[in-house]
Amino acid sequence: MLIPTLNPGPEIGQTLSAVFGQQPSPPAEVIVVDSGSSEADIELMRGFPIRLIRIGPGQFGHGRTRNQLAREARGQVLVYLTQDARPASDAWLARLLSPLREEGVAGVYSRQIPRPDADPLIRFFLRETYPDRPARRRPNAIPASNDDQPGLARPHLSDIFFSNVGSAIRREVWERVPFREDVVMSEDQHWAAAALRGGWELAYEPSACVVHSHGYSLGGVFRRNVLSGASLRGLIADSRGGIARQGLSYVVREALYLCRVGALGWLPYMVAYETLKVAGFALGQRRPARAA
Repeated sequence: MLIPTLNPGPEIGQTLSAVFGQQPSPPAEVIVVDSGSSEADIELMRGFPIRLIRIGPGQFGHGRTRNQLAREARGQVLVYLTQDARPASDAWLARLLSPLREEGVAGVYSRQIPRPDADPLIRFFLRETYPDRPARRRPNAIPASNDDQPGLARPHLSDIFFSNVGSAIRREVWERVPFREDVVMSEDQHWAAAALRGGWELAYEPSACVVHSHGYSLGGVFRRNVLSGASLRGLIADSRGGIARQGLSYVVREALYLCRVGALGWLPYMVAYETLKVAGFALGQRRPARAA
């Protein structure tokens, strides 16, 4: 189990308790790379049988740190978990690893379910992004390379979606396709596209659930989507018009959901929130976001 941390707070105790409570057996090793947490958090983590590696805040990078964790690991399967994603049951790990029994599967990612205090916008987002049906992403979803027209070789984001919030990948695939270290975020999408181009399949396993959700302010959701759009620039084929159409369809479904669950008061905020999401992503698509 490979976990990057930075000031996780008391919740890391719940996450590690859930990790070491996995059945029929906990992971053989749990490695934490911490990039500058408080001593209170460090002491809390040291209360569990983990291997702790400390780095400076400036050394962290989503791709760089996950590559470091992989190099430190001994296993043939690399299981990634973020510090704020708590396995929802003691069967999470076994269920996550199950699709890897098939030789052609390079990686698997977990379903994310909201925290009890999650707002309705986040609940709808997770419901849409992480449904209760398993899915496979196959190599034929990635267009063949075309040196004369490289844009034609780009996949759509939905064809390469993958999440390292809770995931498991084969070491042999990571050795051929490590995480990119030159993008601020979305290292998991870049890895997924490369794995698919290498002829591997990817699996989504909804029975492997982690409790994970974030609430964002209007400014926060705009900034995050700028970085997301910039990190995915050059990777995906989705046009600005296509993204806008998808965004409109999403908003209609979201509005209907808010009406259905009795959250009508969220509708004005939803309009501002979704507008800033789309605007931020579109702005980010105009410029690359490079990691330090």
